[in-house]
Amino acid sequence: MIIAWILSIVFSFSSLILYLERMNVLELIHIHTQSQMQESFVQAEQMILDCQTDLLLGMDEHHPNCDFHSPQKNYWLISNLEKPQIEVLVLVDSQQGVLTRLNWRQVVD
Repeated sequence: MIIAWILSIVFSFSSLILYLERMNVLELIHIHTQSQMQESFVQAEQMILDCQTDLLLGMDEHHPNCDFHSPQKNYWLISNLEKPQIEVLVLVDSQQGVLTRLNWRQVVD
């Protein structure tokens, strides 16, 4: 009887150790995936900032990484073409040379 009790405790501890190892692996995968997504999001934001600068300078026709759309006068929707895709609504004041970001969103397919 004592041997069965000791074996059950040993098996319980071994299953607990396996469970903790799996949880550690899942946490490492989570951290790695999150850091990759943060890097790609920062790159997408930098691309949008470059597109905003090109729009302000008037070079919006020849930008291969962005899509420009003007829903109203002085309002522009700028979106990058790579994933994660970000879309930004900006107001361009060409007289003062100021570009104001009004709204942004991440485009979900």
